[in-house]
Parts: sequence; C-alpha cells; structure tokens
Amino acid sequence: MNMTPHHTGILFISISAIVWSTLGLFAKGIDADVWIILFWRGLFAILILGLYAYQKSDKGITQEIKNLGWPGWASAVIGAAATVCFISAFKYTSIANVSIIYATIPFIVSVLAWLFLKEAISAIVIGCSSLALLGVFIMLGGSLGSINIIGDTLALSMALGMSALVVLFRKFPKRPMILSTILAALINILISAILSNPLDINSFDLLALVLFGILFAIATILTIEGTRLIPASQSAIISTLEVPLAVLLAWLVFAHIPSTVTWIGGGLVLIAIALNMRFQNS
Repeated sequence: MNMTPHHTGILFISISAIVWSTLGLFAKGIDADVWIILFWRGLFAILILGLYAYQKSDKGITQEIKNLGWPGWASAVIGAAATVCFISAFKYTSIANVSIIYATIPFIVSVLAWLFLKEAISAIVIGCSSLALLGVFIMLGGSLGSINIIGDTLALSMALGMSALVVLFRKFPKRPMILSTILAALINILISAILSNPLDINSFDLLALVLFGILFAIATILTIEGTRLIPASQSAIISTLEVPLAVLLAWLVFAHIPSTVTWIGGGLVLIAIALNMRFQNS
C-alpha cells in the first residue's frame, strides 16, 4: 500500500506515542541508581541519535557544532537537567502522575511563548491552561505529606524544562535540535561517571537500559520526522495517547492503580487537553 507523507506522519507520531508511553516502565522498574540509569540510557541513545544526525546532516558534524551557538548549548544544559528530573521523578511518584504532569507541556509552552516570544494567546488557551494547572495543583496537594510530593515536583520541573526547550527551538529554529539532545545525554553521562559507578549493575538491568536507550532514541527520531509531515495540532492530538497508554501499562505491569486525587487532577488535565484540541481545530 502506497502511503502519503501525511499518512506516514500520522504513523510516526502514533508509534512514537506508544514508545514514549513505555519509557516510564523502564525508569520505574530498573532498580539501579538514577545516575547509573542516566549513564547507560544516555550512552545507547547517543549511539542511535549520533548515527541519525550523521545521516541527516548535509553540513557535517563539525559545522553543526559550530552552528549550535548559545541557544544550542543552553538547550543541551536544560535538556540534561530536565532528563535528570524526569528519571528521578519515577523513583518517588507514580507513572500516572509523571505522565499527566508531562501532558501539561503544551499549555506551559503557550504561556512561555506569550511571555518571551510575544506570541498571541487566546482566551481558550488561557482557560484550558488554568484548568490543567488546577489539575496539577490538586495532584500536588494530594501528595503533600508523602514521598510522592518529591516526585511530583521533579515531574513539574521536568515539564518546565521541556517547555523551555520547545520555546528555545521555536525562537531559534535553525539550531541543530538533535545535536542538542545528544549533548544533553553526553552531559548526563559525564556527571554520572563522576557521581556513580556505572559498572555496578546486574546483567538484567543493563539489558533493560540498552533497550531503554534505543527506544528513547527511536521515539525522538519518530517525533522529529513525524512533526515535519503533519500539522502541529494533529501531532499534539495523537501524542496525548501517551498518557492513557502509560497509565494502562503501569496497571498491567506493576498493578499500579492511580489514587483518587490522581484521577481527579488527571481528569481535569485531560479535559483541558480535549477542550483545547477541540477549539483549536474548530
């Protein structure tokens, strides 16, 4: 069957959403220290992403590095910090909480783009963003007094960092985004080598981390390629599949059932996403 570029884009984003939904299982299920996870996941992600960047670059890697500029290097540092928060969050809170907080990124991006890029923001987006923020605050409130508050705060910090990256790439679209992602992983590898012993890991966890790194790289590539083929609004709608899939997988694999507060707060976030997509496409 011959597929149009549009259909290919839909397929890529759909597969990427499925792959992204599985990553929390690795971060949650691997017993190794966070820094060890970051080391091996980053190492194998770099191998795949580096090959992809080499194949796609028509200027050569040296020129791509020169083209990074301060936005590219800033993106690498922010990306490295956001990744630390992302992996660490799963050690303290549920996959459902992390996934739902992650889903608020489009709203955070809208607010940051309005503040720093002077992009227009509609009343619908403001209302949906407020509803999503209320949902996150309800979840955070439900975590007060427990270790979950650490994980939820880390997840929110990750969402803020990832949103800042989107705004940076929107402001400087000609900067090599994939190279910044590779550098972010390299930063985490170097820090991990200093703060931990990457060899202190069993064979099962190592195998899982190899798969973790490869899947992360595949999801990143599919997202990049897919968003080039279909409208951003359609890409965002398909990407929201990640949230219910992540919650379902957490239930199937770990028998994790979201708390009442997570259902309420998460429900508000998902309603906000649905309303935003509905009015954006009307």
